[in-house]
Amino acid sequence: MTDRRPRIVVIDDSAAAIALYERSAEGLGVQLEAFRSPVESLQHLKPHGADLVFTGIMMLEADGWGILKKLNSWTHHQDTPEIVVTMKNYAQDRVLAAQLGAREYLIKPLRSQEIREITCKYTGAKIPAED
Repeated sequence: MTDRRPRIVVIDDSAAAIALYERSAEGLGVQLEAFRSPVESLQHLKPHGADLVFTGIMMLEADGWGILKKLNSWTHHQDTPEIVVTMKNYAQDRVLAAQLGAREYLIKPLRSQEIREITCKYTGAKIPAED
């Protein structure tokens, strides 16, 4: 039996950021895969794909601009929503992100609710009702 849950890939070299994504995804019925290494994330994404990708921009190993360019060069990723997450709040970066196909440009620090809302918006996941 295959896992039909939406697949979310997070690319961020911060362990704290990845922990926030993991906590935020709880209860949404999604499969979250996080990578601190941009190179490893691309090696994973090429054969496996994703339903949504969150990527940082400023990382030690590679930058998010290169990740977006690579993903958009792969035919099977043409329609994958990509979300840029950065501390840089500059108009030229927003323009570049849009040119590279990013659907959203989020400024750190992120809130869990923001991650949950974006995840639901692009994957159809539902935030569970409060008891």
